[in-house]
Amino acid sequence: MNYIYKTVLSKLGPYNKYNILAFIPLGFCAGLPLPLIGATMSARLMDSGLSLTSIGLFALAGTPYALKFLWSPLIDTIKIPFLNNLLGKRRSWLLLTQIILFILFFIISTIDPMKDLYMLAVLVCSAAFISATQDIALDAYRIELHPDKDLAAGIATYVLGYRIALIVAGAGALYLAEFLSWHVAFKIMSLCFLIGPIILIFLPNNSVIDNSDRNVANIPNFLQWIKKAVLDPFIEFSQRQSWVWILIFIAIYKLGDALAGNMTTPFLLDIGFSKIQIANIVKVIGLAATLIGLFLGGLLVAKYNIISVLFVGGFLQMFSNLFFAFQGIVGVNTNFLMLTISIENLAGGIGTAAFLAYLSKLVDSRYIATQFALLTSFMALSRTQLSAPAGWMVEGINWDWVIIFLNPFMNINLVEGLDGNIKWVMFFVITTVLAVPGLLIIHKGTKGLLNKN
Repeated sequence: MNYIYKTVLSKLGPYNKYNILAFIPLGFCAGLPLPLIGATMSARLMDSGLSLTSIGLFALAGTPYALKFLWSPLIDTIKIPFLNNLLGKRRSWLLLTQIILFILFFIISTIDPMKDLYMLAVLVCSAAFISATQDIALDAYRIELHPDKDLAAGIATYVLGYRIALIVAGAGALYLAEFLSWHVAFKIMSLCFLIGPIILIFLPNNSVIDNSDRNVANIPNFLQWIKKAVLDPFIEFSQRQSWVWILIFIAIYKLGDALAGNMTTPFLLDIGFSKIQIANIVKVIGLAATLIGLFLGGLLVAKYNIISVLFVGGFLQMFSNLFFAFQGIVGVNTNFLMLTISIENLAGGIGTAAFLAYLSKLVDSRYIATQFALLTSFMALSRTQLSAPAGWMVEGINWDWVIIFLNPFMNINLVEGLDGNIKWVMFFVITTVLAVPGLLIIHKGTKGLLNKN
């Protein structure tokens, strides 16, 4: 039996190491905030009776994700008093952010959106800021802790934990809200953040990367530190060919996908699906389709040119938005919803795998944390500032003229399907069109990749 046990462990390669497996719960803590301030929060606001415009504007609460590059050099260099001596620089930052996230979401659980919407917005923005800070520290810790041969395995376990969190904070929260209440759901979600500190205690502080030259204490002049830690990563990037086009491409590649994602849960609730149906289909089946898409995307990137895979992933993401438009016509049909969600998440998984591979190839090895934060900040623009008008696009524009225009060309059943849901149908048609610019500038956005030293 002992021989069999050792044989199995040996076949697991890097996955039999605690340092690798520990990133499942750490990835879990990193993935919790995004749905709690995104789709799950949208469902809570929808239940509270808020307008779609207000719900859409709540996407702005995720702005810190788009700005995290501004303080990433500080996370790279500043040591937290007392905690640094106990846990080291990276683990101390992770412990602090996870404790704060627990407190913030516990307070959020006690707030009534209709009575204290402003306070809720402030707390959600704060949670997004702390979550973005956690991401910076965790990315840096993962890279520093794992040698090159284990880096891919560490990323894999991290993504697994992250995706599990999307189920728990998505479908799990919806189940809890349906059978208990939103207050209880967010209280339980807040407790999940305490998993991270428990895991951190058992992780080492050693680093396989020498970052001693990035400590403030080792740089005699503060201005020299500003240049070395803050300016040099941006100067290096600005010297790339077509660097402006790179940033534009990163910001809009997933624009159509982000706009649709911002309104998916309110859309399904509005046309008649229950929270349980959404939890079962959108969150669970959607997650499975996403994981398959990520796997396929990884295979395609390994086998083909990354630019080609970016185009295929972007085209599939654009095409998948049309299925939501058809869902608006079909109405409450669980079989068609399963098809829509499967296609949408499969396409999103392929696009995400290719996009993350593209971003990884853009980063200079000397400035991993700061440049990766910069690039992911621009990626976050599409799901924050650029997707904020989504709610207004649905309810702020009168789409009745479309029915009048199409009426002579459609049968009565199709007209009846459109009536009442025309605002949603046209919204998803527009998101399809808005995905086109990202496809058109792929070549310009990848010149810096092809010419990077």
